[in-house]
Amino acid sequence: MSLRNNPSVRYPTPWDSYATLPLSIPLSEALVKTKITPNQVTILSFIVALFAIPCFIVGTYPYLLLAAIIYQFSYILDCVDGYIARKKGMRSGFGYWLDHVLDEVKLALLLIALIYGQITGVGFAHHHPNLVWIAGFAYLYSRVFGKGDLLIKSGIENEKIGSGVIPAPDIIDEAKYPNGMILTPMQMKLWEKFMITTPFSVCESQAILFVLGPLFNVPIAGLIAAAFLALLWHFVIDVWRFWRKEFAMAKRTAG
Repeated sequence: MSLRNNPSVRYPTPWDSYATLPLSIPLSEALVKTKITPNQVTILSFIVALFAIPCFIVGTYPYLLLAAIIYQFSYILDCVDGYIARKKGMRSGFGYWLDHVLDEVKLALLLIALIYGQITGVGFAHHHPNLVWIAGFAYLYSRVFGKGDLLIKSGIENEKIGSGVIPAPDIIDEAKYPNGMILTPMQMKLWEKFMITTPFSVCESQAILFVLGPLFNVPIAGLIAAAFLALLWHFVIDVWRFWRKEFAMAKRTAG
């Protein structure tokens, strides 16, 4: 089943569409036929990611490469749990909570391990540890900021659904809302041409930090790039553009 007509695929990003879903969907379809639950996959994903910690702590290239592979496999499993939950109708508040809590714990531990492994080495991080730790905190802040802003925007969108501005899920036209996704005109163009719904997200920042940086043996450059791009995206797209649009709409309504 392709991404375009798979209702269990939701709002894919570039890293998802081209590096993760081609592997996670076949695995998900196989596991859907078993008794394994989404929460079990979530826990397995977390456990797998922990094996990357000692590799990042060692910090030499062979171990960085191994850590990148382990992390990507863990991320594939992280996509599998949501797919199974949607496919089998097993979505739950506890599953959502477990997935997000373990994600944040996992990423914080991996980030600390990666930074520690580099500042105890002989390269740039060893000579500029404070700068590296600042970049690490900036990256973590971008995640906290992004998730908080997402909760606020989700509440706004839910209000729009209730007021009829956006159609309720049970009356969504699949031709207009592919796979049940509510897309803006720009997102629709991205979906139709590239099978993505955003050019950048936290998924891409994680990939830069834990896969691409280690893969090309530039982990600190990857950290700085991930932090900068994540903060830039959230401030420009998630704050300035979104809230400018909301305030403009509020002014028109008040007028």
